[in-house]
Amino acid sequence: MRRRLLAVVLALATSAPLHARAQETATCDARVQSIVTTLDTDARHARTWYWAWMTTGLALIGGQATLAGLTTGNMQKEFIVGAAASVFIPSVLLLHPPVVLADSRLLDARVAATTVDGRLGDPCVVLPRARELLLQDAHDQAFATGWFAHAFVIGGNIALGLFLGLGYGDWGGAVKQAVGGSVIGEIQILTLPTGALTARGLGLGGSF
Repeated sequence: MRRRLLAVVLALATSAPLHARAQETATCDARVQSIVTTLDTDARHARTWYWAWMTTGLALIGGQATLAGLTTGNMQKEFIVGAAASVFIPSVLLLHPPVVLADSRLLDARVAATTVDGRLGDPCVVLPRARELLLQDAHDQAFATGWFAHAFVIGGNIALGLFLGLGYGDWGGAVKQAVGGSVIGEIQILTLPTGALTARGLGLGGSF
């Protein structure tokens, strides 16, 4: 009887850590998959946003440059300034594309490298890196949509408007540049996909 009781106690003592480990692994796997899905979706939307605004920026540059060559006087100056301001759209995209575009590929590659027979080898090892990438993307999105971005867009267009008004007395063009340029810039900021930032706010990138 004692031997049987001892065997049961030993079996329970052995199975408890294994059960806890299995639960931890399952939890890590679920969190990794959630982050992968978040970044992949975010990257897909960001890619669409990126090329839509790249096309818009180039179209604004080309269209206003063409109109500048066909007009004279204040109208010509307005188109020149508008084309110059539009250069910022593709320039910023080229110099600083959304970080999630690269990070989603990095995480996918990390997960693929540790996946065997369709199962993640040790998701608890992958999870810290997944969280790191998520937080990095969230920080990038917070900066790109934060007060500095809004101040830069609005302040820059107001400065260009003052250039037209004070420099050439074209206050009508100044208002159009300040208002029109600011509206376009604000739309670009507000349409940026921020899935990683939302996920961080929900606690996906932190400890549970």
